[in-house]
Amino acid sequence: MTEEIKSFIQRDDTAKQMVSFAANLAKNIARDVSTSQIRNAYGTVKKLEMQSVFTDKAHRELLLLKPKLAYARGRAQKKDAFKMLEDALGAAIDAVDVKQPETFKRFCNFFEAILAYHKANGGK
Repeated sequence: MTEEIKSFIQRDDTAKQMVSFAANLAKNIARDVSTSQIRNAYGTVKKLEMQSVFTDKAHRELLLLKPKLAYARGRAQKKDAFKMLEDALGAAIDAVDVKQPETFKRFCNFFEAILAYHKANGGK
């Protein structure tokens, strides 16, 4: 799974596979992970995305999203479902390279796809 996610972020030709992966992940977590749990992390990502340039500081903030996700998992009622989301996003965060800003854009696309499919699958 990690290598597959890494390819979504680092390569431009994997959009179709990324969308499929996001749809499957969202379907698996829709019943047990709330939209607000996802949106809490997504809000941080959107703030970083709104900056004109992806800097070392923005990359640091993105990396610090991993412990926030771990904390959210600890508070979640359905820890296994949230762990799937945490693992996928963690692998995607690790694949972002500050020297290649397009990797951050692909990460944002991946996260947005998960959120969209989560809602489409009746995420609570």
